[in-house]
Amino acid sequence: MRGRHTVREYEVREYETIQDFDQEELEELRSLGENVFVFEKKPDDTLAASNYTLAASNYVGIVTTKRGTVVEVLPKIDLGPDDETTKHFFLRMLRCSRYLRCPEKLPQGESNIRAVRRFPILHVFVRQFLITLKALTRSGLAKRYVPVEENLPYLRGRLLFREQIRENLTNQARFYVAHDELSVDRPANRLIHSALTKLAPLARNTENRRLLRLMRQFMEAADVPQSANPHADWQRHQVDRSMSHYKPVMQWVKLFLFKQGLATYYGPHRNLSLLFPMEEVFEDYVTHSFQSHQEAYAARAKQPQKKLACINNQKAFTMEPDITLSAGNRVVFILDAKWKRIDASPDDPRHGISQDDLYQLYAYAKGYGCEAVALVYPQTQTFKIRKTCHADKTEFRYQLPDGVTLLCLPFDVAHPQESVQHSIAALTGS
Repeated sequence: MRGRHTVREYEVREYETIQDFDQEELEELRSLGENVFVFEKKPDDTLAASNYTLAASNYVGIVTTKRGTVVEVLPKIDLGPDDETTKHFFLRMLRCSRYLRCPEKLPQGESNIRAVRRFPILHVFVRQFLITLKALTRSGLAKRYVPVEENLPYLRGRLLFREQIRENLTNQARFYVAHDELSVDRPANRLIHSALTKLAPLARNTENRRLLRLMRQFMEAADVPQSANPHADWQRHQVDRSMSHYKPVMQWVKLFLFKQGLATYYGPHRNLSLLFPMEEVFEDYVTHSFQSHQEAYAARAKQPQKKLACINNQKAFTMEPDITLSAGNRVVFILDAKWKRIDASPDDPRHGISQDDLYQLYAYAKGYGCEAVALVYPQTQTFKIRKTCHADKTEFRYQLPDGVTLLCLPFDVAHPQESVQHSIAALTGS
């Protein structure tokens, strides 16, 4: 691997073209668009190598160039004391995201600190996919019955009289028959084989290469062809009850083969970028945490939707909260997750909170009849859960019109259960 560079969201770094990126690589990175990277050339009075600044945008993940250079973009808010710990918790969050919904199926222990130390995130993604696929192969590849016509020396299935006369009129020792045969040649298996082929040139870690070679040999030995039309196969493939062990594997296949979030092979060299909007990853992680770590309320994402505005008796706009906490059919609390650093300084009563967010939460409160709503932000060194029995001293509380209370709650991604319990206590005033 030629090199690895680590930046954080919105962080600006200076690079020398000759030492870090050649001109072709710069163009590759620019091709992703300014929503990922922004490069600016800086004048150099010494006439040495041209200097550039790289500014990461609001996507987190990895980008590779055709020469093997890897750029990792990590979350802007520290999730741990070092990059490896930050990557560890980012991967934990990603498991629960809409881009990879299989948290219960991923092998435990493989995303611990040792698994990400000294390795780019890409290697960890590939390792998770290969280990999950290896577990699938132990259960066996799913098969299906496919119709087969062949000329056999024995009778099997249904004799095809027209073909029998045409092929075997002078050879009565053979039978032209049609029958059903179990085959591994089905869309899901073809897609898996294609994903392995796509990853082959990118797997540079020794263990990943070994596992990938083993899995490719397994697919070839099982006579699984590669997909001739991945998009069509993806539309046709189904994960039914008999294939429940395929679900986590197919999530990885979707990630590697298709545009997912901003995950795609781009350019003529099919370099891999796996980039995720951190706002959505955080929102999904908070939702999953409230679904997993409390039972007092039913936590739902983007539901229930309510009508906001109509025109000519037709619904034109709807309300779609990030997270609702319901008791029975009644929405009790509404949460909106924001991946943003809060200014906990007492000097500013706004604390960096967007006024538009307050308008939105107030509209939700009125539309759903809630007395309390909340903005959930990631915990930082200055905005965090305090070990106190007084819930009203651990978060910001704003009093909105008509008796509506809006809370700003810190969420510690390293301790989701504690964060959920603290949030429930703050919302209920207990």
